[in-house]
Amino acid sequence: MSTLTIRNLAKTYPPNVRAVKSIDLDIKSGEFVSLLGSSGCGKTTTLQMVAGFVAPSAGQVLLDGKDITYLDPDKRDMGVVFQSYALFPHMTVAQNVRFGLEMRRLPEAQIRERVADALSMVRLDGLDRRYPAELSGGQRQRVAIARVLAIRPRVLLLDEPMSNLDAKLRGEMHVELRGLQKRLGITTILVTHDQVEAMTMSDRIAVMANGTIAELGTPQEVYDIPSTEFAFNFLGQSNTVTAKVLSHDEASTQLRVGSSTIRTPRRNGGLSDDVRLFIRPERLTLSSPEAGMITGRVATRLFLGNTWTYEIDCDFGRLRVIKVNTRGGQPQEGELVGISWNEADMQSASGELADA
Repeated sequence: MSTLTIRNLAKTYPPNVRAVKSIDLDIKSGEFVSLLGSSGCGKTTTLQMVAGFVAPSAGQVLLDGKDITYLDPDKRDMGVVFQSYALFPHMTVAQNVRFGLEMRRLPEAQIRERVADALSMVRLDGLDRRYPAELSGGQRQRVAIARVLAIRPRVLLLDEPMSNLDAKLRGEMHVELRGLQKRLGITTILVTHDQVEAMTMSDRIAVMANGTIAELGTPQEVYDIPSTEFAFNFLGQSNTVTAKVLSHDEASTQLRVGSSTIRTPRRNGGLSDDVRLFIRPERLTLSSPEAGMITGRVATRLFLGNTWTYEIDCDFGRLRVIKVNTRGGQPQEGELVGISWNEADMQSASGELADA
């Protein structure tokens, strides 16, 4: 049985603003699921309905099969880490962590034990007497996490908890928090607009748009084989190519792209149909013009340290190519190059050729 089940969850604000249209999601025990999307997609409202801070207009939230849709937040056995951390500035680290335990009227000996355990989990041993103002951003975040872990919730809800950290510290915290979540086996939902955060931490990602889940799968699935054009364009970078179906045989489909003919694995699509294909920039390779599947001329190139990014003009439009920096010779701006790819990497949003 799933630890957390969301069924037809929706929220409409007056007069008729549909913040969340209909969400269905099953989250297994110990699973880490991210709700990923841009501002206004409904991800935060969904988390608030799960936490009990916002009453849904329709649908249900079930925890181990029990309907908790309209239970008060403090009766849901969930812990929430907010974007602001919401630490009490006049309390020490230990006092912040023990606050929720005191509200639950646990015995003092048990409170001390849980505070020590929680601080040890987040590697803040010895900092129990410091105040939030005396901590770094990463340490304050870990205090907020320790405060939640101390109450030992069945579900951990994270509302963009790393958005206030700098890029380097955010990357470090991705590793620490994911490792901690795995060790504890706690069911977790993360709300984020950061694609790297979702990719590096999640077992599954629910990509949200316009109040619905547009894509759901493992990080590799939603990136490599998304089922929607939205996901291709939202996640990472993508090239869009318009092609015309020329012929089919048992194994492949032949298409016309500009003045070039290319092949893909056998797909659906009528002869002469225009189709839209997608390919990630890092899946394209550069070579001499005569060795490429198609040719183009380098319009611009950008050095990003670990990679080079090329914008290449072809007779059907512009392609972006990302190439790992191997310290060898690199094509110059204005140079004619060949471009090739694995046929299976040129795909449509549905996994099959689709009408444009």
